[in-house]
Amino acid sequence: MNQMIIAQFYCFVFILLLAFGLSTSSKLIFDLPRRHVRIVNHLNNKLLTYHCKSGDDDLGIRTLKPNGEWEFSFRPTFFAVTEFYCYFSYENFHAVFDVYKDDGKLNVQCGGVHCIWTAQDDGFYLYNLKKDQNVKMHDWTK
Repeated sequence: MNQMIIAQFYCFVFILLLAFGLSTSSKLIFDLPRRHVRIVNHLNNKLLTYHCKSGDDDLGIRTLKPNGEWEFSFRPTFFAVTEFYCYFSYENFHAVFDVYKDDGKLNVQCGGVHCIWTAQDDGFYLYNLKKDQNVKMHDWTK
């Protein structure tokens, strides 16, 4: 009986240490590379207003001047899907879509750790690193 209690105690301590170790050193063990999302305004002499968010972060409402750029960076979480989406508008047009999502598809389309989105008068383009070109991904809605 005494050995059983000692074994349970050691098992409890081991689980406690494992849980503590994962919570404090998970950044060291599971540190994924930083991801970068860039928004570029190539609208013809128009301001671009946008609001980007994730489940954890609200990056605020912002405005980009013509030919302006804005970039944000983050580290994806290891145990959950990281997703950022943005609402964009100019004049009477708007669009909303994921600018980053850990679903594999968008990562492949971005071609690495940088997703570069360009707003143009006819829609949104995503720079494809492998093709070395901007590919139209979304239209504006009126």
